[in-house]
Amino acid sequence: MMDEKEIASLSEDGQSLCANEGVPQYDLPLNLFIGDKRKVPLVDVVVWAKKRIFPKNRMDCKEILKMMGLPDYNAWEIVKRTNACLMEDPYWLRFSENETFEDTTRGRARKIMNEDQKSS
Repeated sequence: MMDEKEIASLSEDGQSLCANEGVPQYDLPLNLFIGDKRKVPLVDVVVWAKKRIFPKNRMDCKEILKMMGLPDYNAWEIVKRTNACLMEDPYWLRFSENETFEDTTRGRARKIMNEDQKSS
């Protein structure tokens, strides 16, 4: 996903992430869809996603894990809870059809900023 726009989806066999038809190459994450790639093995997606979460040695790691309801640092569980969403770029992973951009960190921040602008 790129904010509200679906830019890629799972292949029919569930083994790859494929750029959707009509999505320009420049809209795809450069460090995932390298060069002119339009299809990425799922293992590469997992590696990419794990680079998009807080590190195990972060000072407040235990507090964050507690807020997330996680007993231990589990990178993939953190990815699923954060959708691998960063504030610095528009990319995130959707794990179910029910998840929307508004559920992500960027989506919630945008909503707060829009509400603040309306009240000003």
